[in-house]
Amino acid sequence: MKRIVIKIGSKLLTTESNKLDLNNLRTIVDGVSYLYHKKNIECILVSSGAITCGSEVLNISPKTIPQKQAAASIGQLLLLKEYGQFFGVNGINIGQILLTKDILDHGEKYKNAKNTINTLLKNTVIPIINENDSVAIDEIKFGDNDLLSSYVATLMEANLLVILTDQDGVYDKNPHQHSNARLLTLLHDIPSDMIDRASDALDSKGKGGIKSKLMAAKYCLEHNIPTIVANGKDSSILKKIINDKKGGTWITTK
Repeated sequence: MKRIVIKIGSKLLTTESNKLDLNNLRTIVDGVSYLYHKKNIECILVSSGAITCGSEVLNISPKTIPQKQAAASIGQLLLLKEYGQFFGVNGINIGQILLTKDILDHGEKYKNAKNTINTLLKNTVIPIINENDSVAIDEIKFGDNDLLSSYVATLMEANLLVILTDQDGVYDKNPHQHSNARLLTLLHDIPSDMIDRASDALDSKGKGGIKSKLMAAKYCLEHNIPTIVANGKDSSILKKIINDKKGGTWITTK
């Protein structure tokens, strides 16, 4: 395995009070650094959390587009500062890439985005990607970073997409509502009715629930890229995935 895209959800990066969860962020960075140094894997991060972090600074619960965009502009700086410090301790440089959906609709912008990310990787820099929330409007928005991560995985011809969340993976029913919900460890297909049945309820910090994760995985399946949905609060989850081929829900055609 040479190249993976890792999507990190907002709830993994922030506390209940919307402050940065530095302990969990450090743990995730250490896991990515292990893949980079010990396994020689090119890692591309798609990181949520900017709006949530910025909201805490502004002391608001953003509802309007200008409020969300203002919060994102502040939160993105806070996130990148901490990412830079934690990766720096591990001897890794980072680069920021902010995308809008029109960039990935092929054409010259598509080529430029791909070339920029490839140049960072060739120079041993880990790209950290987010939607450009500060300027994006409905016509050029991905909607949430689950879908963004699937587009990035296909853009960069990744070998794997890992979606890290605060759940152990995909369940056969909502585990918050059904005590007998069963973790699905392996899926070879994501039929439309499965997506239709999935909860699309959003939490207070994220834009996408399990439905958007299934949609992202389905998009990757159509491009022959496997997806793993796993619990990012497990400090060894990335090692388990790469070394033991275990952890979370594996969604693959094979």
